Amino acid sequence: MAAHHIAALVFALMAVPAFVSARWLAQGRLPLSSGSGGMTVRDKAVLDDKLARLLRMIGLAMLTTALGLALWGDQERRVLALIGVMFVAVNGLAAVCIFTVASAKRRARGGGR
Repeated sequence: MAAHHIAALVFALMAVPAFVSARWLAQGRLPLSSGSGGMTVRDKAVLDDKLARLLRMIGLAMLTTALGLALWGDQERRVLALIGVMFVAVNGLAAVCIFTVASAKRRARGGGR
């Protein structure tokens, strides 16, 4: 087994927590935190659905990276492009997660839409 296949396997395994967390959020298994600042159960369900969707997208980006590494692991230029795209995609989605939580907290405190 080539080194790029091992790296692809590692990327695929790193995607598992994103999918597990997304499932827990979608099922409402994560409790409402004490610092939720007046967020209703319905507001939390909406936030959980949005975050679950974003986490699934992050997991999918990581699985796509794993597939790309498995297929193109011996082609340096393609791997560099793949890593660059994955870096932008995952960090962009993480920034959207942070923005989503911040805007939900702002709405819960009565800060408007």
